[in-house]
Parts: sequence; C-alpha cells; structure tokens
Amino acid sequence: MLQLLIVAVMTVHLLAMNIASAGPLFCIWLRGLRNPAMELRIELSKSLAWLSLGAFVLGMVTGCLLWLVPPSPGLAEAVGRFPARAYWNAGLELVFTFACLLAYVMCWKKLRAHPILHAIFPILASTNLLYHFPPMMAIFGKLAANPNWTTLEVIDRPAFRSLMVDSEVLSLSAHFTLASLAVAALALFVVYTRQQGKDEQEEGKRIVRIAAVVALVSSALQLPVGIWILSALPSQSRNSLMGGELTASLLLVGGMLMTFVFLQHLAGIALGDVRPTTLRRVSLLMIALVLLMTATLRATREAETKSITGQQTKAAVETRPPRLLELH
Repeated sequence: MLQLLIVAVMTVHLLAMNIASAGPLFCIWLRGLRNPAMELRIELSKSLAWLSLGAFVLGMVTGCLLWLVPPSPGLAEAVGRFPARAYWNAGLELVFTFACLLAYVMCWKKLRAHPILHAIFPILASTNLLYHFPPMMAIFGKLAANPNWTTLEVIDRPAFRSLMVDSEVLSLSAHFTLASLAVAALALFVVYTRQQGKDEQEEGKRIVRIAAVVALVSSALQLPVGIWILSALPSQSRNSLMGGELTASLLLVGGMLMTFVFLQHLAGIALGDVRPTTLRRVSLLMIALVLLMTATLRATREAETKSITGQQTKAAVETRPPRLLELH
C-alpha cells in the first residue's frame, strides 16, 4: 500500500514539475513577442502562467512529502555523498525559479507593452528547471539503486557536471524534457476548456491544434528516447524489463500500449477534433501514462537494487574463510 502511495505522489510531483518546466515557454508563444496577441491568447497565456506557478508550488510540496518517507539505505547513502553546499545551491535555484515565475505573473500589466522584456522571466524559470531538476533526480535515483554506480565519494559541482553527461542520466533528462512539452500542451487544453464562450472561436481551435502537434511530436520522440534509455540501463535493469521481473515487464508493456492509444487521440486533436470531451479524455490518458511509467521506473530501480544486494551477498559468502570441521 505504501509503495502505491509513493508512486501516486511521485506521479503528481512529476506532472507538476513538467508543467512548471515547459508551461512558461507556451506562455511566451501564446502572448507573442512582436505582434500584439488577441484577447483569447492573452487570457490563455495568463491562465497558463498562474497554472505553472501553482504547479511549481505543488511540485515542491509533493517533493517534500517524498523526502518524509523513511529513506532506504541506498538513498540515505546517496544523500550523504552530496556536500551541504550542494543542497544550499539547489535551494537557491528553486527560490530563483519561484521568483521568476512570480515576477512573470505579477508584472503582467506593468510589462504588457514590453513582451520581450517580460519573456525573460519564463525563459529563466524554464531553463533553470530543465538544466538542474532532471539530471539531479536521475543521479539520486541511480545512486540510491546502486551506490557503486560511480566511484566518486563526494559529488561536488564539477563531479555533478561530469555525471550529467552519463548516457543514462542524459537519456532520462531528454525523456523529462519531452514529457514536459507534452504535459504542458495538455495543461493548455485544460486552460482552454475553462474559457467560457470561447469554444467555437477559430483562433482557439488553431491554438489547441498546434499544441496537440507539439505534444504529438514530443511524445512520438519518446519512442527512440525510450530505446536510448533501455540501451543505457545496466544489464540487471534491462533484464528485469525484458521478462526478468514480471511486474516491471507488465508495467512496461502497459505503458507502451497506453502510449499508442495516447498518440492516436493526440492525432485526432491535431486534425481538428477539439471537443472538450476529447481534450479531457486525452488529459486523463496522459495522467495514466505517467503513472505507469513512474511505476515502471520504480520497479526497475528496485530490481537493480535487489540484483546489486544479491551480488554483494554472494561475494561476501565466497570470500568468507571456510569453517573447520571439528571431529569428536
């Protein structure tokens, strides 16, 4: 039961951080930089900006909840390998992102005549999150599953940058970035359906269709990125997904099937089916897909941890000196 609750909180956390990471970029597109945007685009942009700020706060709250869970020995060891200064820097980066998002929504009227200057805030917020958040979470996850993943005893800033370009960390970061674009596009669907009396506007339909194309392309690119992630995984994790662990394998197959259904619905929206019921259905599919993929990743990490623990136990038994038999 606890594991299901952890997966659910992790799913909410990831979805919230997806919106906070890419939502501000959609706001820039909606508002425009040079040509004055129409009223509908302004309203959608403002609503999505507030949603991005709220999603960031929700992501921080759920992240704190996950930290309250009694850590596994691997996670406790992973936390200890980062110096205290790294956590202070991470906290400052989060405060900086929050300040940029807050300034963006609070300065809306004051900087309405200066869209280029106004766009600096969401750009800083998005790039700051996408640069720091995905690799840090990937590195924490790898160290928690396998403390011997790296021989570095202390992961300071230079060491962190060197680990960022690891194939598995890089592939997971690319996966998170693409997922952020897709989730932010679906957040725009939610904002659009709440616009009263705007459902029949051609401009609104065009905005939704373009957002659907962005979500469709970014989600389709997840397929080669998924192959990249699979190839970068250690053999223990890869074997668990390929049939070694029934739970992980079933979750992966379920996620793949859900992906194709999700892509089919996105294609329908991109071709013009922008009914509110369709938009809500594809949003629910995205939530279910992220839930399955989160559970898959967690099951894979647990399989890797069990494999490493088993190897260490076997090595300890083999290196143990033989016991002498006493003859009576």
